[in-house]
Amino acid sequence: MRLMFLFIAPVIFFQFSCSNGSSGDMQKPIEMKDLPESFLSFYTEFHKDSAYQMAHIQWPLKGEKSKETEEGGSKKVLYVWEPEEWVVLHEPDMTDVGLKRSFETINDVLVIERLQYPMVNYGLERQFFKEENGEWTMIFYSEMQEL
Repeated sequence: MRLMFLFIAPVIFFQFSCSNGSSGDMQKPIEMKDLPESFLSFYTEFHKDSAYQMAHIQWPLKGEKSKETEEGGSKKVLYVWEPEEWVVLHEPDMTDVGLKRSFETINDVLVIERLQYPMVNYGLERQFFKEENGEWTMIFYSEMQEL
């Protein structure tokens, strides 16, 4: 699985760089209702069943985390989560007035979800990749932090 990601990431990057200026199906912000049906089913199960979630994360999971600085602030650092330290994610509560969610798709194989509190400049990002067998997997997680 890791080898496949190492192969597919450069392919997606290559497709971006060779684009003739029109975005076509490459990258587009969309509403949740417009996401692929297979992703919506996965997304529901991913947040409902912790065993399913653990099985559908590419371990070790790469991402970003906040780290306290000596000056008292924080900065983003690259981080790798391991299964034994993972805290199961639940579906975001979209009734929270300040929370905004956006989705972006790239060639129907990558879905990027961003949850943000724009008023306080905080947010998180998750990336999900569709494997050759049709299964979706979370491949990137940037925890809630200052943007």
